[in-house]
Amino acid sequence: MSGFQKITVLLAEDSPQVRSLFVSVLTQLGISNIVRAPEGAEAIRLIKQMQYDPHSVGVSSIDLVISDWVMDPIDGATLLRWIRRHKESPDRFLPFVMVSAYSESHRVQTARDLGVNEFLAKPFSVAAVLQHVLAVIQDTRRYVRTNTFFGPDRRRSSKPVGIDRRVIHTSGEDAIDKGIRYYIPPRNLRSKTGGNIEIDVNRIASIQKELDSWNDDFVTWTLEYIEKLKRLLNTTQRKESASRRADFNRINSIAHELRGQGGIFGYPLVSSVAKSLFELTKDTLDRSDGCLHLIKNHIDTLQIVLRDEVRGDGGKVGMEIVKAMRLANAKFLQERQDLSLVGRDFVQSNR
Repeated sequence: MSGFQKITVLLAEDSPQVRSLFVSVLTQLGISNIVRAPEGAEAIRLIKQMQYDPHSVGVSSIDLVISDWVMDPIDGATLLRWIRRHKESPDRFLPFVMVSAYSESHRVQTARDLGVNEFLAKPFSVAAVLQHVLAVIQDTRRYVRTNTFFGPDRRRSSKPVGIDRRVIHTSGEDAIDKGIRYYIPPRNLRSKTGGNIEIDVNRIASIQKELDSWNDDFVTWTLEYIEKLKRLLNTTQRKESASRRADFNRINSIAHELRGQGGIFGYPLVSSVAKSLFELTKDTLDRSDGCLHLIKNHIDTLQIVLRDEVRGDGGKVGMEIVKAMRLANAKFLQERQDLSLVGRDFVQSNR
């Protein structure tokens, strides 16, 4: 693609596999200036260092941030919040694309309220990456500052909205400003690209085909993840339930990684099973042997999917597998919740 040669992207992604994939896609789209950060703290360090010693970073400027949401110790949300509101941020207008396997509407809303420009959901395609980069370049929104927000105007439409809650209405046509301020941000991306990007549909298809060729590597990565899950499961089984929190958190983190990667590499069934495992282990207060049994079922299913090379969604059988897992999860958690309520009522009745 022509037009991308002059821009520099800061890529914050903790998964080495997905980071390499992003670099490959961006480079083939024509974005060769890429600064890599394995998590948010390093991204912040690089942004601050750019202000004092750009030579040591290797580029003269950063024009766009593409960041995963879930990273440790500093996640994408914290990175975005720092860029938009921290006094040490050298460029609060820095365009920001959030990437996450958490694509639920409330998560997108949270990102919007933090000042994100675009939200890219995992799994993603080459076309989706290009679409979101172009959307940032072509974005003409003003930036808005209030007591609780700084970022691109969250209203993408110019349609009337009735009473504007950002102002205090007194009487008639009169209104008192409620403290909102507008800013026209520097259009660095637009000026560096010329605003017009030549789109080569055949090139996009070619890059997507190469991305699909990473499938075999994905199987290798996933088998490594599965081995980690099995080791964690074995370790956890030897502990009392009260001491299993850290292991459950690690299992949940691995499930999140697989949830975001499977669909990218042609194994959406892996994503579905991993999502089920993620939901089972997310914020659960139950870390009993019964829960470990369900975790083992998920791990066994992931192994079968890879062993039998079940690409796509697995058809009717795949859908039934995922449905059965989610039903088992829901039944288990509901039973535990019911037991908890019974125990609470018993305690209260005997006070």
